[in-house]
Amino acid sequence: MKKQCYNKRNQEYLNGHRHSFVGFFTAGYPDTERFFSVIRKAQECGMGIFEIGFPAKDPYADGELIRKSHKMIDHRISNERKFWEKLRETTDHPIWLMGYKEDLIDTGIYLELAKAQVVDALVIPILPVGERIRLMNELKEYGVDMLGFIGNQMEWENNDIVCEKFPIIYQQLYSGPTGCVNNTDSYKRLFHFVKKSSNGYVFAGFGIGTEERAAELLKDGFDGVIIGTAIMKKMNVSEEELMDFLKKMEKTVEEVD
Repeated sequence: MKKQCYNKRNQEYLNGHRHSFVGFFTAGYPDTERFFSVIRKAQECGMGIFEIGFPAKDPYADGELIRKSHKMIDHRISNERKFWEKLRETTDHPIWLMGYKEDLIDTGIYLELAKAQVVDALVIPILPVGERIRLMNELKEYGVDMLGFIGNQMEWENNDIVCEKFPIIYQQLYSGPTGCVNNTDSYKRLFHFVKKSSNGYVFAGFGIGTEERAAELLKDGFDGVIIGTAIMKKMNVSEEELMDFLKKMEKTVEEVD
């Protein structure tokens, strides 16, 4: 039996979908009004879970396209409750807020948003496992999930702890910058360990840019895929191109046995 999420919306969504498609969008990009329009249209196209990039002063772990998007947005939205409330009103699908410790945790904004019930999970990269567990225990009081992170670059001891503690786990498929194509099988050793050690939901992220790659990972046993740079590339071409990509990706994710 799967480990239960602390967030009701996450749990209901995961219960209703054999596989899940998580799509990344930088908050307020390409501009505030068009951002909400894109989110609405994305849900209409079948977009599953929304991972929203919290405005970052220095998005050092992101790829070039996402770094550029952070430079273009209005960073005042970080502290604007109305922005986050409008996002919650725009989609009834799960909202996972991805942010850096410096911008989201150290400022205390994460707790304000959790208390306001406008986000369903936090995705915080590059964080010691002890602090991640502390935040998970704090946030569960407000019904917000904290994603656990695993990857080949981490100590195996930490991977053990993450597998034991977290209902939702993000496996970074490789160590390196985002925005790069990754078609290797280097993730498999760790993934098989995770499947034996965890009864949580395991999502694959990093370097997934095509329907074929997403299907391959889901057939291997992942519960979902997280796609970021490919979405940003499509959005920068046109909204039509993006929505066509989302429809095809969601269809692929739903149809994988």
